[in-house]
Amino acid sequence: MVDILLIYPTYSYTRKNPPLGLAYLASYLEKSGYSVKISDVSAEHLTAAELENVVITAKPKMVGISFMTNQWQEAVDTAELIKRVNPQILVVMGGPHVSALPNEALADKSIDFVVMGEGENTLLELADKFIKRKDVRLADIKGIAFREGDGVVVTAPRPFIADLDSLPFPAWHLLAIEKYSVSPLGLEKEIVLPIISSRGCPNQCIFCDSHTIFGRCFRGRSAKNIFDEILFLRNNYQISQFDFVDDTITIDKNRITELCNLIINNNVPVRWMCNARVNTVDINLLQLMKRAGCIRIDLGVESGDENVLRAIKKGISIDQIRKAHRLVHDAGIVSNSFVMVGNLNEDFDSVKKTVQLVQEIAEDISIAIATPFPGTELYKLAKANNWLRITDWSRYVTSPTYLPGYRPIMVTDKMNEADIMKAFYYVQSKSVRKRFEVRYGKHFYFNPRFYVAAPFKIHNAKELLYKIKIGFRLLASMLKH
Repeated sequence: MVDILLIYPTYSYTRKNPPLGLAYLASYLEKSGYSVKISDVSAEHLTAAELENVVITAKPKMVGISFMTNQWQEAVDTAELIKRVNPQILVVMGGPHVSALPNEALADKSIDFVVMGEGENTLLELADKFIKRKDVRLADIKGIAFREGDGVVVTAPRPFIADLDSLPFPAWHLLAIEKYSVSPLGLEKEIVLPIISSRGCPNQCIFCDSHTIFGRCFRGRSAKNIFDEILFLRNNYQISQFDFVDDTITIDKNRITELCNLIINNNVPVRWMCNARVNTVDINLLQLMKRAGCIRIDLGVESGDENVLRAIKKGISIDQIRKAHRLVHDAGIVSNSFVMVGNLNEDFDSVKKTVQLVQEIAEDISIAIATPFPGTELYKLAKANNWLRITDWSRYVTSPTYLPGYRPIMVTDKMNEADIMKAFYYVQSKSVRKRFEVRYGKHFYFNPRFYVAAPFKIHNAKELLYKIKIGFRLLASMLKH
């Protein structure tokens, strides 16, 4: 029996990370005296009946559900399951999707409250009101939305947490860490755990929905606090590989310099990867990061066309992209270039420029189709211009490889659905060999890990046929171009 049950619903696509947000909520609630349980449905391979039994056994007074846009239906199904077990259980939803669309979420009567933005203090205040029965008006709890009569009340925004060091480390003891063992580092199969060292990104990229939770003001944990978490995970769980999942870790160079020096001076052997913007790195910082165990950096490239970069408000130049990749290579760190097709101002000539650029600079490459998630400027533009072609939230994924029968979520004034799919396979065809060589070695076809990678994971006959279709389309693009 627990006070609060936190659930991450079924996720049908490949996912490497544990539900870090729920783990932060759990530790914060525990610190305030509440008993908490986390259920990650996919990681625990729970059927609906088994999840129902979890709810029956735990007897929570409140359930929190966090999810991504393409999990909307699974989140609703979970909420309805909870209400069937006990209609008195309070159901609270959080995450970027409902933070952007609270009114739409509350149209479903199984949802009692939406938490918008950072959830720690907001969920605690809801728990204090409904579990500890504190006398507080709902309208005075900032950062929530709820039904009242025939309408929805959205309260004032909650201020962001300024001192991130005040937060306890995630409640790893509530997760089966061994279930998150697929390495994103391209190394041998070891457990890799995510660390978030900051919240909030000051940049204005129109496709990113991070600001719906963390805002656009950068807030960094101190180097000492991050280092202490690394030591905690090493000492308690024997973890030595980490994925820094910040939007960009290198905004505050002094902070990362201090962290690297702590790792080096204390002789802590770790390996880690991170995200960085191309205009925030220099050779001295990169060399220090390499010495401190950084082996891979994901860099947002998006396009090889300056006109596209300006349209999506990326705030970087092609020269900065080239320089950053060269510096990362010179520092002995593997780079992964994030690339998109189907963006604003893009035509097939733009896509060819992207291919030319990544062939020049890239080692590993991740390719996505521009997707207008709720809360982003891109979503507003797509709606205003009647570009949306898909309204089913479960289809909101960024690559055909994730979903049989995939179609681009939106078109633009320059590219229709067929153009965007053609562009995707064109970029894939020009980068697939290099990508496999970086991840699995020059003779990747002799590496057993290559054959257990995501492209070869087949769950049913329909998925097998779909992946065969993708393979033929990719081969046709390679032969044509």
